[in-house]
Amino acid sequence: MKYTTLLFDLDETLMDFKKAEDNAITLLLEKYGIAPTQENKMLYSKINKSKWNALEKGEITRKELFLSRFAELFEILGIEADVAEANDEYLSFMAEGRFVLDGAEDVCRELSKNYKMYIITNGSKKAQDGRLKNLPLTEFFDGVFISEEIGFDKPHRGYFDFVFENIPEKDRSKCLVIGDSLSSDIAGAVNYGIDSCWINPSEYKISDATYQIKALDELFGILNT
Repeated sequence: MKYTTLLFDLDETLMDFKKAEDNAITLLLEKYGIAPTQENKMLYSKINKSKWNALEKGEITRKELFLSRFAELFEILGIEADVAEANDEYLSFMAEGRFVLDGAEDVCRELSKNYKMYIITNGSKKAQDGRLKNLPLTEFFDGVFISEEIGFDKPHRGYFDFVFENIPEKDRSKCLVIGDSLSSDIAGAVNYGIDSCWINPSEYKISDATYQIKALDELFGILNT
């Protein structure tokens, strides 16, 4: 068996982040008296994604991300509100977004019989802990590494240093990172010398990932070779 340890990203790999985000921003906009139109929700999603990209590049801090995304959104929508309070409310709404992607639980159940498995996720502890709470999915994992607790975000080497300090397997060649993000999951794995599997449902493209799959259950074909 080539690998002993599987490191899974959480959002859009095991759980439906888009659905959780849509639910959370809908509730937040309604709370502030803003119509949760598709246009307004897409505006937030675009702003949020750009902030996370900046965080991954080390251009902003996590605190700046959490505050600036709502400061920018509220400015565009012409709203005066406490952005720190809005962020806390949003994270509370996100924590309720327990939407597991179809088939993920079955895949993880089967793989956990032969591999040590961990969740590696960028995000806030409040939101990610809440989303994972009481989910049957979590019983298949030996641990969860949340970037806010670690102090580094993927793809930073410090994040992976922490992970490898806290898992039994020290041989990087025995580990596989599985995720949907080229900029955090795959780049982080490549830079750290770990094999990676890019989940890309739309189509196969050239990337630095060791493997590419369109669906999570295709992992069986990779791991059995």
